Amino acid sequence: MAENRKDINQDELCFTITDVARQIGVVPATIRNWEKQGLFTAARTDSGYRVYSVDDIERLRNIRRYSKDENMGIKAIRMLCAPRQDLVSRSRNVPPGEATVSKKLLSRKWKEYRLSRGYLLEDVANAAGISTSYLSMIENDQTRNVSFKVMQRLAEFYGENILYYFNGAENDQPLVRPGEGEVFSIGIDGVRVQSVSARKEYTLSPMLYTVQAGAGRKNPVRHHGDEFMYVLAGQVKITLAGREHDLQAGDSFSFHSREPHSWYNSGRTEAKILWVYTHLESVVSSGGQ
Repeated sequence: MAENRKDINQDELCFTITDVARQIGVVPATIRNWEKQGLFTAARTDSGYRVYSVDDIERLRNIRRYSKDENMGIKAIRMLCAPRQDLVSRSRNVPPGEATVSKKLLSRKWKEYRLSRGYLLEDVANAAGISTSYLSMIENDQTRNVSFKVMQRLAEFYGENILYYFNGAENDQPLVRPGEGEVFSIGIDGVRVQSVSARKEYTLSPMLYTVQAGAGRKNPVRHHGDEFMYVLAGQVKITLAGREHDLQAGDSFSFHSREPHSWYNSGRTEAKILWVYTHLESVVSSGGQ
């Protein structure tokens, strides 16, 4: 049976169906059809509008992969995507009913980041293509929803990876067992990102990337910090400052994030990458996430 989510945590970051459809590479009607087929039930606002959390996006991404990429039947998808809310909450150390991505925490991070770098509201708003008043509302948690596109623009202006802003509160547990790491959506179809560290505020942020054939970030970007990647399985092509590099299982690659870089799975099978990036507060960049 599909998960029946009637209650909406007011502090949880939520997205509209249009935003979610754009992220996972389908049209809104497809998501509505999945709901009619009993694969998923969205939470709804008091006005009846569907809303989706970061966790929901990951589940819908899996449904898309099973149905479109692997041509599975409805019954098989139902079994694979059956909700296991208790397990999810335990694995992410999230008490029942608590937001996995807090809007209040996210708003505070945006504001602290801007103030620490001496930017005016006008500077950031103009760069992100939004009004000054709307940015102020975002920073003070006065908006119900912020689109993924706007969050991407803000991250690009500040020169940070958007995962930095999705990171939650500090967790002192040093051990993360297989499958227990927090899963993130970075808005790239065919790419699944899972944290392999429970400690969010450390300089190093290690992530496990699972990338489907042909998927990746194909437009060059740049941001703060340094990056290290170790290919666990598959093949990856990375372009750094205009120069292409072909990586295979066992290869490692390190670079300054401020150099323009793009990458994708150049093989025919799934690729797995251990990806570690840092946050260097002293680096000033004009690039994107």
